[in-house]
Amino acid sequence: MSKEYGKIGGTIINVSSMAAFLHSPHQPVYTATKHGVIGFTRAIADASLQGDYGVRINVLCPAFVDTPLLHTVENEDNMGKFVKFKDDFKRSMNKFGVLQPSLIAEGMMRLITDNSLNGAVMKITCSKGIHFHTYEPMSA
Repeated sequence: MSKEYGKIGGTIINVSSMAAFLHSPHQPVYTATKHGVIGFTRAIADASLQGDYGVRINVLCPAFVDTPLLHTVENEDNMGKFVKFKDDFKRSMNKFGVLQPSLIAEGMMRLITDNSLNGAVMKITCSKGIHFHTYEPMSA
């Protein structure tokens, strides 16, 4: 995809989660990996910009989404030893709400089509809809 290899560039959208911002004590590995996806995305997006690769890289961070996976929190095969926290998980879903997949698709399309976005961290929540996380600029 990179212009450094004679290609025309492109867009990569990584998927993280709001768990990266609101840690999930019943899913510590999930929380850690979602933090990592954001850090990796931002770093590689800056590298692409500095190297003039022509590749935009952004990250999507939805809250709870109404998918089959969400309905398996009572399944020990998915939750492991943290299945004992299923009631806490359900309380969080009730508190924060559950998004429809169509809103996630809308956010994804915005990240794909808005050529001004690179290194963007898009959050999607029931309370604020589609919005972006902002960071302090890096000092040189």
